[in-house]
Amino acid sequence: MGYPQGEGSDSFDASRKDESYGGSEQYPPYRDPNAQPQNPTYQDPQYQNPPYQNPQYQNPQYQNPQYGNAPYAGGYQVPAPTNTLAIVSLVLAILGLTFLPLIASICAVVCGHISRGQIKRTGESGSGFATAGLIVGYVSIALFVVIVGAIIIFAIAAGSASTF
Repeated sequence: MGYPQGEGSDSFDASRKDESYGGSEQYPPYRDPNAQPQNPTYQDPQYQNPPYQNPQYQNPQYQNPQYGNAPYAGGYQVPAPTNTLAIVSLVLAILGLTFLPLIASICAVVCGHISRGQIKRTGESGSGFATAGLIVGYVSIALFVVIVGAIIIFAIAAGSASTF
């Protein structure tokens, strides 16, 4: 099996290591980027920038105003944290409507009242969650009582009706 350059041909010759590769291409010598420039005052006359002048913004009454620090304007205020029991109250109220009819609704009402007291005392946010938990919890309890009452009434009526 032959090699593309031929058997035993090695393109690298250690005696010519300082010669440039490719013949005519020469790269500039390496410059250390951290080194000081050789002539720091030299500027190419072709690329000199004229001094900045903008007559549009010149106002003879106000010559170069000095801008100091701006006065403190209040900054960003961190919002009050949301009361955790208010969120728990709303979640339990929704569970009371769906999966755990009476138990979760009663817990939602209790958590809602406790969280409203904490919100008034500590200034936390979440009063909407607590109020929604209370309303949904009370509605869920009322629905449970109505449905259970209707089932009992229908059971009594079905048992006392004569079949003759």
